Amino acid sequence: MVAQGNSRQAHFVAIIGATGCGKTTELKKRLNAKRRARTLIWSPKESLDNYSAYYPGAISTRSVAEVLQVVKAAGKGGFHVVFVPTLNQKKDMAAFDVFCKIALAAGNLTLVVEELHSVTQASNAPDGWRKINFMGRGFGVHVFGLSQRPASCDKAFMGSLSFLHVGRLPHPPDQKAIADVIGIDRAEIGNLTGYQAIQKDFQTGKITRKA
Repeated sequence: MVAQGNSRQAHFVAIIGATGCGKTTELKKRLNAKRRARTLIWSPKESLDNYSAYYPGAISTRSVAEVLQVVKAAGKGGFHVVFVPTLNQKKDMAAFDVFCKIALAAGNLTLVVEELHSVTQASNAPDGWRKINFMGRGFGVHVFGLSQRPASCDKAFMGSLSFLHVGRLPHPPDQKAIADVIGIDRAEIGNLTGYQAIQKDFQTGKITRKA
């Protein structure tokens, strides 16, 4: 069922940058700004990121079957589920496909995907993720995609963004990929240091530089 009254609220946010540039801080600031009762988190580095502690009562699992069980049991109620993948790319891409289909079927939730580049490619992505990009807004799904390697992220997601935050990126192909999306010179991305960042609101076209 399409989420009534949620399509305008739903948004797709990319948080991009090298390790240590403040991606998690930016994410949590945005999650805090609009806390929702239903959250699914894809967390390859859960031992470091510890999303389970961020959401008291969150269920951490390595089983997509358990994710489905929790979501179905919740019905229209709340849940916070952290899925920890195997780090085997073939297995993870298959699991990510199912994970995204569960998110879309559930609707009215926040979907956080850490290390997006590990389960998508520039020209290809699992079917469930493509459906999230094409239909997620209509089902009230808020998406946060985080990545160190934007050049490897799928074009469907990068083309669906309502907001982009980018910090330090050491690799020229990644710098170019993001500069092209924002519409600025690649050197601006390459010159970012520390916690500096550039943000673009695609709904207004406004670009902000953060020192």
